[in-house]
Amino acid sequence: MNETLANILGRRSIRKYTGEPVCESTLQLVLAAGCAAPSACNARPVRFIVLDRSQMGALAEHLQQKEPFQQGQWAVAVCGDTRSYKFGQAWIEDCAAAMENMQIACRALGLGSLWFGVYHRESKEPAIRQFLKVPAGVEVLGIAVMGYGAESKEPYGAAPDDSVIRRGTWSD
Repeated sequence: MNETLANILGRRSIRKYTGEPVCESTLQLVLAAGCAAPSACNARPVRFIVLDRSQMGALAEHLQQKEPFQQGQWAVAVCGDTRSYKFGQAWIEDCAAAMENMQIACRALGLGSLWFGVYHRESKEPAIRQFLKVPAGVEVLGIAVMGYGAESKEPYGAAPDDSVIRRGTWSD
């Protein structure tokens, strides 16, 4: 199977990490993948806030789901700067593309990762915004948590799930 497709199909949410350090150069490759994502009209509203282990531990104190932040090596908050953005809600797609690129890059680099959703989640968003000191007009889509996985999960199958495929029009 093609290596790119193997990484896409093999990417799974990992919530437990070994504690083995992830070097700065590996983090830079993940960030480069995020920066390479497409953006509506090339407006580029995506911004990244990088958290190291100590900052992740401090953030974990404000969250119910602490474990990934206590064990992971790096976390990257993926934000959309909407203050001068002229394309409505398309920043969400821009940020999602960046996040997915980073998730696949982690897989390709031998890391486990978690897409920790934040946007419009009342139990998470206020505390995370305050901790990250995010100004009004900047939205936090989610946080990519990464490290060497202490758990493994089977890849998704190579064939699409026919129960979710419709052809031509919607049908039940």
